[in-house]
Amino acid sequence: MGRLEYRFFARISAIALMLGSLSLCSVVSAQEPPAAASMEAAREHMERGQELFSGGRFVEAAEEFQRAYEAQAFSAFLFNAGVAYERHGDPARAADFFARYLDRDPEANDAREVRARIDQLRTAAANQQSSTGTPTGTGTPTGTADGGVVTTETPDGGVPTGTGTPTGTGTPTGINANDDDQPTPTAVPEDFKSLLSIRTNPAGAQVTLRQGDRVVSTGPSPFAFTLEQGDFRVVVEHPDYRRIETPVRIRPGKVYLIIVEMSQGEFLGYLRVITDVPGARVFIDDHDAGSVGTTPFQNAIATGTHKIWVERPGYRTVEREVEIGVGEEVLVRTDLTRVDEGRIRVVSNVPGSEVYVDDYLVGTVPYEGDVAAGPHRVRVEADDMKDWEAQLTVRQGQVTPIRVRLKPAVSRSGAWTTAILGALLIGGGTGMAIYAEGLRDDLEVERLAGRLASSDSRLTTGFWMTIGADVAFGLGAVLGLLSIYYFLRDPLPDSEATVLDPRDWAFAPYYDPRTGEGGGTMRWSF
Repeated sequence: MGRLEYRFFARISAIALMLGSLSLCSVVSAQEPPAAASMEAAREHMERGQELFSGGRFVEAAEEFQRAYEAQAFSAFLFNAGVAYERHGDPARAADFFARYLDRDPEANDAREVRARIDQLRTAAANQQSSTGTPTGTGTPTGTADGGVVTTETPDGGVPTGTGTPTGTGTPTGINANDDDQPTPTAVPEDFKSLLSIRTNPAGAQVTLRQGDRVVSTGPSPFAFTLEQGDFRVVVEHPDYRRIETPVRIRPGKVYLIIVEMSQGEFLGYLRVITDVPGARVFIDDHDAGSVGTTPFQNAIATGTHKIWVERPGYRTVEREVEIGVGEEVLVRTDLTRVDEGRIRVVSNVPGSEVYVDDYLVGTVPYEGDVAAGPHRVRVEADDMKDWEAQLTVRQGQVTPIRVRLKPAVSRSGAWTTAILGALLIGGGTGMAIYAEGLRDDLEVERLAGRLASSDSRLTTGFWMTIGADVAFGLGAVLGLLSIYYFLRDPLPDSEATVLDPRDWAFAPYYDPRTGEGGGTMRWSF
């Protein structure tokens, strides 16, 4: 049905959400609060850089960190670019980025360690240049066919000076020696810097970041920190609201956001819901309260455990329970599964026409109803109109629209009149024939007894009765044939219909609690 993915960042929301991360560096107080769009871009480049670094593509990772810095000038991105070049085996470029990191944040807590690391890298770069005659940082690094350079890391991640490892031998760091096109997965270094951005509503609340008993930094919101990984506690205070605090665990190389809603006294995370079929309604915690939006859905949400429902007409309801952490974005990604039944929708030019499915009356036009998926015979009937009938296949979770145009049936009143007249004539002829036959029998008896006179009037009556019966039979036969013709004759066109391809159909009301706006979308076409 679906899968739940947790990612340790939070997307910018309509309330000007920001992203950030933690590190044991000092506060970058000179940096302005980030704009939503540029911070989002920085976060995306940061994550892409991590993926590339983990895949052993260190130069591309460093370029992504540089793009993150161009989007938002935080020193963490410069530091991580330096680590990537260092792992690639380009000590000169690595030293340049670590130097830029210190230029951006000269009072960083790890400034002394970074300066020592720069000295080691400069020495390694000079050794490379003297041994190969090629300036480092430009062209193709020496020693490997694919541009890799063997380096040996010190415990703090630096390159030791005067390393005795000859270039051109061994396996480049992060590269699979058996397949240059498939880098060996590389763990993200623990010294990667992370970024934390904190915003409060209302702004101006005093934020204090602690690690144990030590105050790492404090200041008014909004602000951002460049820090290393670790466990921290965020305390937020405002004169008009109660004090709130929460623990935060920061991992290396992440961009985090902490949103604080002072009026509600809670920290917020971020929820995203994505479905393979967009437009599904999302319900959170209270289904009866109505949907909070449609997929793709994204919004800030209180931390803690929440129950969500994802619904779309024609698909099974998806239920999930998610845990929203401080500064985290929770992504619910699910593939919707169609229900077992399908639906037919019938409209006609004759309102009230009866709709039959497999010879069962199911309703009148306009009609829309669910039927089991599969083949069905559908018929539409109306008085004085020709029936329409067809075999069609109903698909799971989809509606099959049918537009029926019933045509008038031929009037059979003339046929019935002719048939009745013919029947009366035949009936009259039959009566006359019976009467004439009776006279004939009587006259025969009289003749045999010698009592029959030639002037007996019954002879004339019998004669004309016989003639009348023959005429009545003849006319009745003609009218009978004529009525059959009138019954069979149909000069008018048959009823017809357009059966459209099955399609999704949804009416999805929505309400945005942030803006108070609501509405709905409908897709209904023929």
